[in-house]
Amino acid sequence: MSDSDKGSADEATQVKRSTVALVVIVLLVLGAVSVYEYAQSSGSGTLSIGFADAPSQGVSHVYVTLSGIFLQGEGNSSVSYKGEAVQFDLLSLVNVTKFLGNVTVPAGNYTMIRFTVTAATATVNGANASLLVPSGEVKVPLSFQVVSGKRTAIVLDITVDMTSISASGNLRPVVTVRSVKGPG
Repeated sequence: MSDSDKGSADEATQVKRSTVALVVIVLLVLGAVSVYEYAQSSGSGTLSIGFADAPSQGVSHVYVTLSGIFLQGEGNSSVSYKGEAVQFDLLSLVNVTKFLGNVTVPAGNYTMIRFTVTAATATVNGANASLLVPSGEVKVPLSFQVVSGKRTAIVLDITVDMTSISASGNLRPVVTVRSVKGPG
């Protein structure tokens, strides 16, 4: 083999090595980006849910007992939390926000919150009455995001008045989203 043939073979080998090295570097960079993106989307964040209420006419108390929270994620993902039941008077929340506490949830995008209501009673014109929440749940469609390591706070405004308590004793509160703050 002549010196020029050896030089061409060495150059070809060098090009192959450079190409292989470049491919390895590109794969490493793509792998690092994928791991970074996965780390950003996985993990957990903190969700705080608060309630508030506007003044109502004719109703002096509406006590509800919540026993669970269900979060519907995008797609088919969902998370449910059951713990000790929490009871509070919705009408004690006039011009006040009461947070249920903080719960750690998987990071991600969510499209609905459902609250399991196990009991409800109202005081209307001085008389107490048991109420029924149809399906045992209050559903609140909304879009929010929980980011890993961050806090998302949601405040729901619950309107309870004579129009949300039917003659048959059903409680159908109007729930609107007052604010979603986060992640931060």
